[in-house]
Amino acid sequence: MSIKAYDFYKDICGLQDEKFIQEIADITERRCLKKGEFVVRVGEALNDVCFLETGISRGYLLDASGRDITDCFSFRGGSAVMPFCQMELDIPSPMAIEMLEDGSIFCVPISGVIRLQKTYAEVTMFYNRLLIQALNEHWRLKQILNQYTAIQRYQWFLQEYPGLIDRVSNKHIASFIGMTPVTLSRLRRTLRENQEQK
Repeated sequence: MSIKAYDFYKDICGLQDEKFIQEIADITERRCLKKGEFVVRVGEALNDVCFLETGISRGYLLDASGRDITDCFSFRGGSAVMPFCQMELDIPSPMAIEMLEDGSIFCVPISGVIRLQKTYAEVTMFYNRLLIQALNEHWRLKQILNQYTAIQRYQWFLQEYPGLIDRVSNKHIASFIGMTPVTLSRLRRTLRENQEQK
């Protein structure tokens, strides 16, 4: 059963000002997306602030040869599903965000967020909280990619993204943690064999 937008913002996102919650809920649209559908593609404008309700999404960038490099996964309800440079209208997205499972997102027009920001201080506080969270996650990933061995990166992924190993393709996970799909498959097999021998 799906949650109402008001309850989502209050209970999942932790907003407190009830008048603000009601106003943002009133301009929120729930979108149901199928596996493989895009929230936004590279170069498209995303004129909404989007939050994951259900499902899994993957954000990716394109390298110089056009290969996609996984930048992030969203799988917890309340996670922002958007590039954080997108708080202006009609800005081309530097990344694509696709659904890896059927799911739903709550979308709020950026124009509405800008309007509410003039009245409610909680809008800026909430956005800053999301920015800090995203910055911390990306900084931590950079540290992991540069300081951990392949097996340590894999174990970190298992801990930080519980259950995703069985729901997301090896290709996307390998890209995210900086290794080839072959290396990831080998690691998984080796760890599985070690556990069976215990």
